[in-house]
Amino acid sequence: MACLICGSEKFTRVTDVNESTIVKCRLCNFVYTVPLPDESSVRDLYGNWTDAGSQFQPRGGLGRRLKYRLFASRIKRHFPKHQSINLLEIGCGQGDLQRAVKHDERINGIGLDLDRSALNYARGLDLDVREGTLEEQNFLPKTYDCVVAIHVIEHLYNPIRTLSEIYRILTQGGIFIAIVPCVTHIKARINGKRWKYYHVPGHLWHFSPKTFRLLLSKANLQPVSMFSFYNRAHLKTIAKKID
Repeated sequence: MACLICGSEKFTRVTDVNESTIVKCRLCNFVYTVPLPDESSVRDLYGNWTDAGSQFQPRGGLGRRLKYRLFASRIKRHFPKHQSINLLEIGCGQGDLQRAVKHDERINGIGLDLDRSALNYARGLDLDVREGTLEEQNFLPKTYDCVVAIHVIEHLYNPIRTLSEIYRILTQGGIFIAIVPCVTHIKARINGKRWKYYHVPGHLWHFSPKTFRLLLSKANLQPVSMFSFYNRAHLKTIAKKID
């Protein structure tokens, strides 16, 4: 399978996971899964993320709620003080971010996810959440000032397709905020083949700052801020449209 980023078919094996192999492109160093599972099975995995017949158990407590309130407050710093912000969250899960912005006078939030149990929980909190992928929503162009995807891109069957749709629906001056596992973080290097984020079919793509930047460029998105959390193997990126 050719590299998603550079198209090269030359790679080295990193490790085997289940019936798949994690490989590293010899040309651009992108780390990814071969072979990919089929797209329908990837979707079914998240549609049935909560075990059938079990009761959904929300994660976290006060600390989690405060974390997302802080995240929401930081989003507002990227826009003029009195500007209303239309926010779309891809992979909203139980609705933590949507809950944080629900009563914010400046932010109008909508969440998308495939996990029906998590969505039902979020709807019970009177949050505006919808089932389905971004591509299925048929949003009008330049609809959203901010699109957020927290631990989503690494799960997508076709991330370039989704990023291109994000580009299409972002307003001029809008921002895309993503958090993904960082394959070059010290924790990933120490754990090597035992790194916890090497699991398939959950994670199909493994990004470094370099390869995530290259991926974003495929959809005409350019990072304006990119950093790894010192204590967690996560890469946070804020990107804007390339005109």
